[in-house]
Amino acid sequence: MEVLERLASRSDAWTPEDDVKLAELVLRHIREGSTQLIAFEEAASLLGRTAAACGYRWNGVVRRHYDHAVKEAKQIRRTALEDRRHRRPQRTAITLVDNQVFTLDYCIRGLRDFEQRLQELEQENAQLIEEKRELEALIERNPPQPVFDDSQTLLAIMEKARRLIETERTRTSLLESQRLD
Repeated sequence: MEVLERLASRSDAWTPEDDVKLAELVLRHIREGSTQLIAFEEAASLLGRTAAACGYRWNGVVRRHYDHAVKEAKQIRRTALEDRRHRRPQRTAITLVDNQVFTLDYCIRGLRDFEQRLQELEQENAQLIEEKRELEALIERNPPQPVFDDSQTLLAIMEKARRLIETERTRTSLLESQRLD
């Protein structure tokens, strides 16, 4: 009983009214062709919760009670979409030079794709900035050793080896010339 009292006294517990409001919002967005993510954001501001909490509640608890309503909402969306396609005046379509038809729907779909890609790129950019910061911090903690001294030493060894080879060649040619004499 103590557990039930604690759950009942939580200030962030979901009430049946909250569940109904969440369901109504999500179903409306499904019917209108919007996304559930947008519905969760709207529900979050209405219910004073995060969009993630609303999504979690919808997917974990509420949705199973509204399966039939979700199917109906999707059917309403499909029907409305078909009706709009058939009733749409031809002035929204533009024929391009190569006989391709450019419609307002095509433009809107392109803008949505662009927005989604922009969000993906912004997330990727944020990740890259964080990686850069981490690498800079790593370099700051472990600065690279100067390679100038090592390269000077290597060049000196190579020069010494070149001189030894040159001396050996000279000595070999002197010995051959003495043998020939």
